[in-house]
Amino acid sequence: MNILNALKALYHKITSKTASGGSIGAVVQELADNWPEGGGSTVVIDSTLSKSGQAADAKATGDALNGKAPATHTHTVSQITDLPAAPGNATTATAGLVKQAEAVAAAAGESPTKAEFDSLLTALKNAGIMAAS
Repeated sequence: MNILNALKALYHKITSKTASGGSIGAVVQELADNWPEGGGSTVVIDSTLSKSGQAADAKATGDALNGKAPATHTHTVSQITDLPAAPGNATTATAGLVKQAEAVAAAAGESPTKAEFDSLLTALKNAGIMAAS
């Protein structure tokens, strides 16, 4: 495409008219004389939100969305699809849920007794934190 044809194509794109000039200078003058108000840049706004390739009207978009789901709402578990299953209990091989262990009394002396240590082990095993065997 030569410069004259490129300018004619530009003129047509900007004005939707066919340039009649036969030289670069003539087409440039036609562009200057027929340049649209606003600089030739127009944005078509689609207030119906139904046309492809056009900018959506912000108010129309907001109004359309306002009629959809409420901003806050709740669902029961049975209404939720693809809800992942709750994790099972922890094992020695797999992470999972554990219960809080029962409180165990602090050691009475400097060194825990066998009974105090066994009490701690039992609480950890009963809560599922430690394997039973």
